[in-house]
Amino acid sequence: MRVRSSRAEVTFLVASCLATLMSLVGLTPADANATAGQAARRMIAAESCAQDDVQSAIDAAQDGDTVLLPAGEATWTPPDARTPSVMINGKTITLQGAGVDKTVITDGSPHAWNSLALVVRGSGKPFRVTGMTFRKGTEARGANAISIFNSRNWRVDQCKFDYNGVGGALFSYGDSFGVLDNCTIVRAYTAVNTKGRGDASWKMPLSLGTADAVYIEDCTLIDVGPDGPTDGYDGARYVFRHNTVTQTDAVDRIGGVGHHGFDSGGYRSTFSCEVYGNTFTGDGWLFGRSRGGTGVIFDNTVKGNVGFYLLVYYRSSDREDIKRLCGSWGPMCDGTNPLDGNEDATGYPGRDQPGRATDAGRDTPQLLEPVYEWGNTLNGEDADLHPQDLGGRSFDHIKEGRDLYNDTRRPGYRPYAYPHPLRVQWPPLPPSDVLSPTIPRNLAARAVWERRVELVWDPSNDDEALAGYHVWLNGQRVTTITDPDHTQYTFLRLKPPLADYAFAVSAFDAAGNESEPCPAAQLGEAVPMAAP
Repeated sequence: MRVRSSRAEVTFLVASCLATLMSLVGLTPADANATAGQAARRMIAAESCAQDDVQSAIDAAQDGDTVLLPAGEATWTPPDARTPSVMINGKTITLQGAGVDKTVITDGSPHAWNSLALVVRGSGKPFRVTGMTFRKGTEARGANAISIFNSRNWRVDQCKFDYNGVGGALFSYGDSFGVLDNCTIVRAYTAVNTKGRGDASWKMPLSLGTADAVYIEDCTLIDVGPDGPTDGYDGARYVFRHNTVTQTDAVDRIGGVGHHGFDSGGYRSTFSCEVYGNTFTGDGWLFGRSRGGTGVIFDNTVKGNVGFYLLVYYRSSDREDIKRLCGSWGPMCDGTNPLDGNEDATGYPGRDQPGRATDAGRDTPQLLEPVYEWGNTLNGEDADLHPQDLGGRSFDHIKEGRDLYNDTRRPGYRPYAYPHPLRVQWPPLPPSDVLSPTIPRNLAARAVWERRVELVWDPSNDDEALAGYHVWLNGQRVTTITDPDHTQYTFLRLKPPLADYAFAVSAFDAAGNESEPCPAAQLGEAVPMAAP
């Protein structure tokens, strides 16, 4: 194992200092050696940037350590199509280079669509990568510099990615939520890819405005495409905020912020997105397009000869080329496919279409959660979302005032803390607040329109900082309200009979502590609860 480190020198100095204090504090020589070892186990320097040296340093690291990569350049090439060049496996460590364009890693993988440069299998643990440049050295399409599996609270920052138009910066799989910040991404095929867990992710509650997403913030993106700054599928959740996107070359770079739907590769749609506070500049491209799920699009500034943001549902099209893309899911959404809601002859609502969220399984009803837009400008003028016309039933499946709302703030939504808390403290400290908020009281449910039920309740209290409320339907948590002053929620397009539904609300605080749900209320009932 080749690990260049000052560990021996640090151990000697620490042990020498401790030895002079042993008689005062009662330490034995063994105690001193153990303490010195703990003090020295914080920085591990790789011998070089070569993949074997970096892997050796990572293997020698323990939770909490920082692995230091020196200035220099190296090409990382995986031994085969299934084995990564370098892996962080189940460790909470920081991989730190000497700085952008000082520590330079060239991805030499010849394998298309395999992300084999740096792979992280977190086993639920966080990690951090910082201060490096990643380049693509081959024409293998679709690879990403960093791939993340099963890690929470990760951070990738102060890095540069130049993937020559064939790869991307980062791929996040499953419920691997964290933040990519202060990075520069140049000439990526897709800058950031996110993939959920399919049916399991669609069963989870809607979590807009919380930490449960992949965050891309304060990054600079230049000439990314054709799939653009983001792509997602199979229940992915992402937030793209406060970034600067510039397109200087419109050739094959038409993609904007967006994601796949229930129409390609046998995967389900992206579950949710939040796109806000960004600046886009360029000609001949599209700001954004979503093929499914829900989200919020607000306060973006777009400049240039570009299209704005489109909502599209491929399974409503009558075009033959689109039908071939959707073939893995059987018939199109036409009123006969049992995957869909089939409320009318068009098949509406289509499975995972724009404006839909949580279900209890692939063949169960989905909640109507419209996409909301507000505060966006295109060349200084107000800009709105529109459904894209692909022929067939495009405008039957996506309608304003039902599936999308323009110039309307999403009720009960408040953006997650900015900057992301992981930028302020990494690794995250255990919360000091351990007390849950009080249970919401006086929940009432009433029908306000056909298939529409409004919930109202009294505010909860918390000893430190109330963050919001979770809403429950028939014992399943389905959505989150992140404005603690907002104490109502409206269910849209529930299936009769409405008396079959039971509603409840729980409160949560900024540390993640959650109250018990209040007693379930059914339509027409008000369930008061005595003050604690």
